[in-house]
Amino acid sequence: MTNKIVEYKDLIAFHPGQYVEELIEDYNVTQKEFAERLGISEMKLYKLVNGEESISNDIARKLANITNISMQTWFNLQNAYDVKIAEIVKQK
Repeated sequence: MTNKIVEYKDLIAFHPGQYVEELIEDYNVTQKEFAERLGISEMKLYKLVNGEESISNDIARKLANITNISMQTWFNLQNAYDVKIAEIVKQK
């Protein structure tokens, strides 16, 4: 599944990319500018924002550096999404 928000019955999974997209809006920058700040390609950021890319160690570190949101928080968001997706798949 590669959606930012996945719903099934009473379960909802929010991909961390949803939060990244909100940060981009809060910083009032383009995805290109945010990708440059992160030091990643615009395509990689696009995939992350659209739920096609998971939070890796490298991305978590880079996000933590520019957002002051800890790496652990980014890992927790990714893990929560992965757990919910597994629950949704199991219930289908």
